[in-house]
Amino acid sequence: MNKSFISYLPLSIVICLIAACHNSSIKNESGSQTPSSAVIIPRELQELNEKLRKDTTDATSYYARAKYYLKMRDFNASLLDMSHLMRLDSMKAEYYITLSDIYLFGNHTSKTKDALEKCLSLDPKNTEAMLKLAELYFYVKKYRESINYINDALKVNNYISKAYFLKGLNFKETGDTLKAISSMVTATEQDPDYYAAYEELGVLYAAKKNKLAIDYYNDALRLEPKSLETFYNKGKFYQDGKDWDNAIAMYQDLLKIEPNYKHAQYNLGAIALVHKKDYEEAIKHFTAAVQIDSRYVEAYYARATCYLQKGDKAKAKADYRIAVQLDPKYQPAVEALQGL
Repeated sequence: MNKSFISYLPLSIVICLIAACHNSSIKNESGSQTPSSAVIIPRELQELNEKLRKDTTDATSYYARAKYYLKMRDFNASLLDMSHLMRLDSMKAEYYITLSDIYLFGNHTSKTKDALEKCLSLDPKNTEAMLKLAELYFYVKKYRESINYINDALKVNNYISKAYFLKGLNFKETGDTLKAISSMVTATEQDPDYYAAYEELGVLYAAKKNKLAIDYYNDALRLEPKSLETFYNKGKFYQDGKDWDNAIAMYQDLLKIEPNYKHAQYNLGAIALVHKKDYEEAIKHFTAAVQIDSRYVEAYYARATCYLQKGDKAKAKADYRIAVQLDPKYQPAVEALQGL
């Protein structure tokens, strides 16, 4: 990750130039940007606009509006307000946290890093900046640097659940399952309502084929009763363990929440094909899967296999051909088509 050329003395100027280059908004009375597609301005934004119309040096309102635009995902407008803010006061650490979020959404990782480092230069014990840097390094697969920032944050506060969660993710990615589990458990001890940590514990134990995975998936569903991810992972654990009835029940529950979840349809088809030898049932689910995603190569291949088992070579050939057209390198379909 290269050091950005930005220096923080002329930061406001740089930001203004960036915002100007990407401006697609209409100026309001205070001279700032509002989305050109907006027809009705929300009350919260109206009030901030009015405050800034009366006082263009109101740093608090600029910051509030920048965060409002960020929440609304209007990154150009948020960045422009931050440029005004930096001209008024560039020495508050929290401003650089917000600036880093804007840059991160724009996939400007180097600028994100610089903003967070500037935050730490102003506030060396800012654990939020440390953990955001840890996340940033994690995303670019620099796990040692990520863990170093996590450890720095824990030196400031040893009870941050997110720090243990991030440490667990790092250990998971580097293949240290035992440390990953330990860190995730600690995250749930610090925050008993940490859904993502329970989900990860389910995944980690599922990889070990350990039935404790179900307990952790249940904890996750207690917190997020409609989590598609957890329903799917729990169903897949049952399926991998050949607990067909529970797997079917999980996928069916998932489809009640989200009927267009193609992987659940596919897996129900796979169970019907492999376990039940119920080709009609399997075809029904594979058909549902390709109706959801017309480019679902594996579903076409699986449906073709069902047709072949039923002796319908014409339909099998048609589905194999579609699979190959969608992905000429998908060898199972290529070989099956050649065989026909």
